[in-house]
Amino acid sequence: METDKANKHVVCLEFFSGIGGLHYGLQASGVQGTVAMSFDMNENANCVYEHNFGMRPNNKAIDYLEPADIDKYKATCWLLSPPCQPYTRGGKYLDDQDPRARGLIRLIKLLPELKHKPTHILLENVMNFENSQSRSILVRTLGSMGFAINECLLSPLQFGIPNNRVRYYLVASMRHGARIGSGASEHNSYVDDYLQSKRNVIHTEWPFGSAAISLSLSKQTTPMQPQPLERYIDRSLDNEPSLLVPASSIIKRTKLEFDIVQPSSKQTSTFTKAYGSKHLIGSGSLLQTRDLDTRENGFGAPEKLLELGLRFFSPKEVALLHHFPLVSTEDDKPFVLDFPAEITQRQRLQLLGNSLNVHVVAELMRHVLFAQQELQGESQ
Repeated sequence: METDKANKHVVCLEFFSGIGGLHYGLQASGVQGTVAMSFDMNENANCVYEHNFGMRPNNKAIDYLEPADIDKYKATCWLLSPPCQPYTRGGKYLDDQDPRARGLIRLIKLLPELKHKPTHILLENVMNFENSQSRSILVRTLGSMGFAINECLLSPLQFGIPNNRVRYYLVASMRHGARIGSGASEHNSYVDDYLQSKRNVIHTEWPFGSAAISLSLSKQTTPMQPQPLERYIDRSLDNEPSLLVPASSIIKRTKLEFDIVQPSSKQTSTFTKAYGSKHLIGSGSLLQTRDLDTRENGFGAPEKLLELGLRFFSPKEVALLHHFPLVSTEDDKPFVLDFPAEITQRQRLQLLGNSLNVHVVAELMRHVLFAQQELQGESQ
């Protein structure tokens, strides 16, 4: 009951694929499916993706894709993680007017024009996407095509993972009995009602809806208390020179609070693409490795932090917190995350900061995206 495994093999397209977080999520979900093609323009990300999946992503700009470029794969599922900058303060909240949103807007426009339309869609983005015009355009298009839509704001903390990375997810499946490609008028009332009730339909608790039913029927429980960081970190790296926070970078920040965690901590903040660089504040947590009885944040007296052995989390540790598979222990899960030697530590952290939490995506796929149709069918 966890997934609709009785259904035919799922064929996915992965847009804005990065290092393949959604691909790893599909693998972790247990859903029987493949990614027929991925699309991304970041050459470092594409290098990592090819290294691990044996397939080079298509680097054609997504906003220039034509129906034929997509139809040829006869995909039944779309996985998307579009650029987040249009929906952030750093990107000036330009929304659908931001050039970086063109790829997503193009895909939304193409959806009704395709001969082979997907029946399942999962999109990941930053919190605040739910307030965007891009989201309204997407929801209106999906609703008019007959999709049932679930939206949520979830953090890995809710899944027992010590990383606070709240992200927006849209999970959409063709409604039971809906006809793919049917006229928009058939579904307009659903769309209007849905958009008007936005505040009530953005789920912030886990599990919700079909996931709660699926987990209940499978007698599974979700750990609500995050595990301590010591399960994710490698203490042998505490004196690794490339990970140590330079004293000069600490001392000059006299009026700022550092985000410092210890091995016993059960929460870290979001690791962004700036993590591991000179941008120490707001890019992710720093790990305290010495004098663990001391608690300091450095505000007004950053020199007090110099004896605490502050270091960055390594790429491997960040990957573990994002639940990327690093070691293959099962024959049916052959894909693991490994970085080619030419990808530097800074680039690895940057790519991970642009990625997502694999476990959260897998749970949404397993208990919502591909469980939804079966649950709807049983409720008819």
